[in-house]
Parts: sequence; C-alpha cells; structure tokens
Amino acid sequence: MKLINWLGLVTFIGGVLATLGHRFGFLSHRIALVIFVIALVCCTFIMIAGLIMLALSLYRKQPLQTELIPLVLACAVFPIMAFSGVGTAAFKAPMIHDITTDTNNPPVFKYILASDGHRDNSLIYPGPEVSALQKAAYPDIKTFVSQLPPRLVYQQSIFTASLMGWEIIAKDSKSLRFEAITKTPLFGFVDDIVIRITPIKDGGSAVDMRSLSRVGVSDLGTNAKRIRSFFAELEPVLEQELINLQ
Repeated sequence: MKLINWLGLVTFIGGVLATLGHRFGFLSHRIALVIFVIALVCCTFIMIAGLIMLALSLYRKQPLQTELIPLVLACAVFPIMAFSGVGTAAFKAPMIHDITTDTNNPPVFKYILASDGHRDNSLIYPGPEVSALQKAAYPDIKTFVSQLPPRLVYQQSIFTASLMGWEIIAKDSKSLRFEAITKTPLFGFVDDIVIRITPIKDGGSAVDMRSLSRVGVSDLGTNAKRIRSFFAELEPVLEQELINLQ
C-alpha cells in the first residue's frame, strides 16, 4: 500500500513537471514526452489497481481505504487529459504531421520562417507519399467552397481564426492569404497554419488550409482535427453573411 502511494505521488509530480517543464522551456519536447508517457502508464496502472482495491473492499464489506480515493482521483487526471486532448482517433493517426486541404497545390508558408522558434519539421510540403497517407486517413479533408466573394470570405476567415485563439502572424490582403500559429492544449507545442482564399468561376471562393506541426513525426490527428474545427466555425459565419446579402 505504501509503495502504491509513493509511486502514485512520484508519477503525478513527474507528469505535472513534464507538461509545465516544456511549456516554460525547461525541458525539450522529447524529454517531456518520455516523462509524460511513463507517468501516464504508471498513473493508469495505479488508478486501475486502486479502483480494484476499493471495489474489493466494498464487495467484502470491509472498511474502505480512504487514502486510495485522492490517489485514484489524482492519477485519473493524466489519462483524462491525454484522451480528451487527442481523442481515440490518435491511435489510428498515420505517421504524418503536415495536413492540407489541397495536396496537389498546398498553400505555401511565406511569412512564417524555418528559423522561427524550435523546429524539427520542414515548412516544405513532403510530397506524394504524405499526400497518399492523408487521403487514406482523412478523406474528408478537402477544399471548402463558399458562394460568397473572396474578399469577404478572407475577412471572415481572419475573424474566425482570431476567435479560435490563433495568433495571426501575417495578413496578405492582395493575395487573400494569412498565416498564424497556435499551441496544443496540453504541452503547448507550436503548430503553423496558412489559409488561402482563391476566387472561383461562379464568383464564389475556395478556402484552402494547411496545418503543420513543428515537432513530432505523427501529430496524433491534431492537424486534421484543427482543419475540421476551423471550417465548422467558419461555415455558419459565412452562411449568415449570405443571408444578410440576400
């Protein structure tokens, strides 16, 4: 029992230090992830063991070991944080970290530079192999089309991105594109984003987006999720604008 309490305390503190250590720049992302994964596995084991012990006490009508309750609750924090942050889709995510709605002509980063902060992954789109993996894993990630004129879509796209908490790095009103960064909720990993609005023949607009993780081989589905979320937020805004113009 003392061993479980001690192990639970150490792993909980380790998990907290891993997340805060990377956010505040004390730990590299690799070390932080290793510590967090160890803490996650240990906390999951301790949580399950604690629940079994509490259940056995109830079944045998023995006095509850009340010191287990805060331990189980504390250890439950990391599995909940991990699964709520990436979801079950992370287990099926391909080993890619650069997702775009246009794999044939992906939006290019012009203002975000390779020298901006720590980066392991290139700003240059990887090419056909990654494109094939993306299409197989995320067939729904496609160009968003609106009947509204490009400049209005551009303005509302910037507005939507700001509401989502992205930091707008650069706006190019001539080419109707902007670039932004955002951070993942748990570790604060920085991801790069570029949005491009293109006029289409009927007077409407095509919105393409690219979301790229600066570190990590796999993004655990984060970038595809971000693209879906952006279009889900943008669509009702544009629909309301369309109603207002009628």
